Amino acid sequence: MNRFVYFATILFQLSISSSSAKPNVGLSVNLFHRNSPLSPYYNPSMNHSDYIINAAFHSISRVKRFNSTSFQNKAAQTIATESKGDYLMEIFVGTPPKKVIAIADTGSDLIWFQCSPCKDCYFQNYPYFDPTKSSTHHPVPCEEVTCEYLDSYSCGRAKECNYFMEYGDGSTSRGTLITDTVSFNNTYLGRIVKYPSILLGCGYHNKGLFSPNEEGIIGLGGDPLSLISQIGHQFGKRKFSYCFLPYGSERSSQIKFGVDTQTNRRNLVTTPLVRKFPYTLYYLSLERISVSGKMLMAKANETQGNIFIDSGTVLSALESYLFNKLKTAIIESIGKEHVPERYPPRPFNLCYRRIGNSMCLMIVPTNDTVSILGSYQQVYFNIEYDLDKRTVSFAPSNCK
Repeated sequence: MNRFVYFATILFQLSISSSSAKPNVGLSVNLFHRNSPLSPYYNPSMNHSDYIINAAFHSISRVKRFNSTSFQNKAAQTIATESKGDYLMEIFVGTPPKKVIAIADTGSDLIWFQCSPCKDCYFQNYPYFDPTKSSTHHPVPCEEVTCEYLDSYSCGRAKECNYFMEYGDGSTSRGTLITDTVSFNNTYLGRIVKYPSILLGCGYHNKGLFSPNEEGIIGLGGDPLSLISQIGHQFGKRKFSYCFLPYGSERSSQIKFGVDTQTNRRNLVTTPLVRKFPYTLYYLSLERISVSGKMLMAKANETQGNIFIDSGTVLSALESYLFNKLKTAIIESIGKEHVPERYPPRPFNLCYRRIGNSMCLMIVPTNDTVSILGSYQQVYFNIEYDLDKRTVSFAPSNCK
């Protein structure tokens, strides 16, 4: 087993029938990029350059929050989601089901969305979920042990479990922990499958830097409130995988639960998960990076759990020591005949001018010790998380 993670240096150019789920039956759900024509967020007036620059600033904002002291002192559900993860899932909540399009986020746990009557909520383009119209909706009593999965909770007047989340950017969400039926369009079976009594966050007071197109978050992290932790027993294994297609793709990829997706794949690399606080995050050990055959070593004795993989951050971020080595190696590899831009466009650190366009390194430096492997460097890889074996595996793929 390889104990290190490789990732490529990437440059860019600016310019319903239903059935209940059965044990050991895999679940496959469409994933689509927010800037794909398939996405309700699609903005045809935004060019690739606009998207990349916006994604870069959002990623830097998320990196700062992940590495902030306040975040390190809180549990995983306090992660700010303002930074706009790029990959979306469609779920159906309640009975009868209401469609919710939400961000697939490996950096958080709680599955939550705004609920009606929303007393103090940010503007949303779609109707709120109304729990009173769902015959399968149940508030979680405060004395239930599941209430203690939340980092910050209180008991309401009816002894219901209420949660409170405060984000590093000042955004907040307050609501009730509930259970309800969650359904998916299972592309394996070609029909809707239902999972009863899923723990969900019903937000009634939400404010901050949230988009009106974001109906919620689907937490895929490692703690008990995440989707994979709640439905993994249905398949006999807590395992999921995805393969990200790039910006502008006109086809959707898949996120798969409870199935083995790496069998007989070429160039497969498997690396252990490192358990460290906050336990939501999927920490790996980055030991070295290769640039044109030259190996760049991370700091000695600081490789254990020094990077985590995150679907909700677009750009990767490397701690400054390794980033500076990477930047130097790229400049040497490209050669003296091409000179880096003296003042690269913000927030990028290394760019080359090319006939009116800029080619920029899609990795940014961070002053903190923990690095992040973002979704841009995960494109065209089948990535499988096995929470039982505590591993993550990578294999090149065309995402079909």
